[in-house]
Amino acid sequence: MPADPWRRPALMAATGCVALAFGLLVYLLDRSPTRALLIPSIATLAGSPMFGVIGQWLPSFAHPFAFSLFTAAALKPRARPRYDACIAWGAINVAFEFGQHPLLSGRLSEALQDTLGRTAPVRAVANYFVRGTFDVGDVLAALAGALAAGVVLHQLQPRPEPEHAR
Repeated sequence: MPADPWRRPALMAATGCVALAFGLLVYLLDRSPTRALLIPSIATLAGSPMFGVIGQWLPSFAHPFAFSLFTAAALKPRARPRYDACIAWGAINVAFEFGQHPLLSGRLSEALQDTLGRTAPVRAVANYFVRGTFDVGDVLAALAGALAAGVVLHQLQPRPEPEHAR
């Protein structure tokens, strides 16, 4: 990997963008437009799922993977904070998935609105919890995405030159 200080962060950001693009394609090609809050309500572009069974969990993998890499790209080039970003994004995604669990979603939605008010952004998050579906597969995909981002970061870490190469 070249020594230019901007190349590793640029590669991290580009890899994250590709991952998010695949996640977005799942929503555009495989799912009903009513399933995503920020995606325009357009008809799906394909009659049968392009991504097959993996499309069920690909967005849950792509989100922590991409945002871990985006965060790592913005941080100073030290391994620990970058790996911490992977842990944080994995935890955030798992927490949001558990927030959709039927035993938690109603109470969490009400608590959010009681605490933060009933503004449009708060209602959107509250509705995400109430209308979403908890899936253990999404939890596993989010954890796998965070772990995969850590593997990518490890592969992009600068390696010291061996003694005989100096």
